[in-house]
Amino acid sequence: MSVTKNEKQIKVILLGDSGVGKSCIINRYINDLYDPNLESTLGSNASSKLIKKDRVSYILNLWDTTGQEKYHSITNLFIKGSNIVILVYSIDSLSSFKGLDFWYKSVNEKLEGDNFVLAVVGSKSDLIENQDEVVSEEEAKKFAKEKNALFKLVSSKEDPDGINNLFESLLDELIKNNYLTENKSYVIDKRNHKDSGKRKKYKKNNCC
Repeated sequence: MSVTKNEKQIKVILLGDSGVGKSCIINRYINDLYDPNLESTLGSNASSKLIKKDRVSYILNLWDTTGQEKYHSITNLFIKGSNIVILVYSIDSLSSFKGLDFWYKSVNEKLEGDNFVLAVVGSKSDLIENQDEVVSEEEAKKFAKEKNALFKLVSSKEDPDGINNLFESLLDELIKNNYLTENKSYVIDKRNHKDSGKRKKYKKNNCC
């Protein structure tokens, strides 16, 4: 895939435990759709979206990764070269929030010395109204601050604008800090890219 002078390729990777809603976030952002029965990713799945800012085209190559423990070694392979890293937990799952320590450690190991933008994202924020929240916003904000990461609560089900604002903010942060350099650009060649794992169905309401 050729890259023109006014076209920047950006690698975005979403990391987190299985069932936290990574696939739903990407599906809402790329297709503006919500599907609670969206398939779970095993290995990785890539998709792209074009964003134009100040006469420059930014192609966000979004990598959806598996969160299952037995595939952690595979997921870690896809972290390298990321410009934007999004750590996702579900607000109704304390274990998924605690799991962010593992994912943050994996990012530091693979991107040590690299310039990248980091975000901590709490998914399924619509559950707050139903009092199903387990992880407090204050606790999550504290974690994000300690990691020098942007923090945001999102709902793929009810707040598409929030999803769009998340990626918009991360792209703005990347540009502002001048973290996007030629050697960090990552291109998805759809002619050669293959999903690196089989896929299976989520149980209903496991994705949000």
